[in-house]
Amino acid sequence: MDSGAAGMGGIKIEKLTETNFREWRQRNKKILAVRDLDDMLDEDGNPTDAETRELAVWKRRDTKASAIIGLTLGFEQLEPVSGCETTAKMWSKLQGVFHRKSLMNKMKARREFQTVEMTVGEGMLGYINRVRNLGENVKAMGGELTKIDVAMSALNGLTSKYENLLVALDAKGEDELSLDFVKIRLLQEEWRQADTIPVIKRIGDMALVGAKY
Repeated sequence: MDSGAAGMGGIKIEKLTETNFREWRQRNKKILAVRDLDDMLDEDGNPTDAETRELAVWKRRDTKASAIIGLTLGFEQLEPVSGCETTAKMWSKLQGVFHRKSLMNKMKARREFQTVEMTVGEGMLGYINRVRNLGENVKAMGGELTKIDVAMSALNGLTSKYENLLVALDAKGEDELSLDFVKIRLLQEEWRQADTIPVIKRIGDMALVGAKY
């Protein structure tokens, strides 16, 4: 299994990082809902005055919910919540750490969004989703972004092999550069380049064979 992800009965959840909190939170909520454990996130749900048997059932369910969340945390994220007695307190602590709307966090989130770059070997769909998540982090902290802002950030971080596409898109009006439009064009270009590589290799192989005779 990928060390950067946790498996939940066939459902894969990327471990929590500084850039994927919103998606991580949504996926964990869905997992807990499927397991009928989403009520464990409610801090007022602890049956303190309940009968011993009912409290024991609640504690077992709370332990399961905490374990599910814990499996999607790395060591650095586990440390701050190690002393949390319930799932709800763990959840609240994580939201406080990753969802603060401080000036520094806002600046950091916007800087990461504006300077995102596609890495070598990264697939286009994964890159676009990473840009989208960074944009959602900015909005979650109260920042304002338009669809054009997200599209422009994605285009700005492309590698040099997409230079021709950028020239073609430069002729488009700004109102046409929605993220959905850009996403389609980028995926099409990725597929086109993938289809071109074998042809170039075959031509190169033929040239080498011809050079031998």
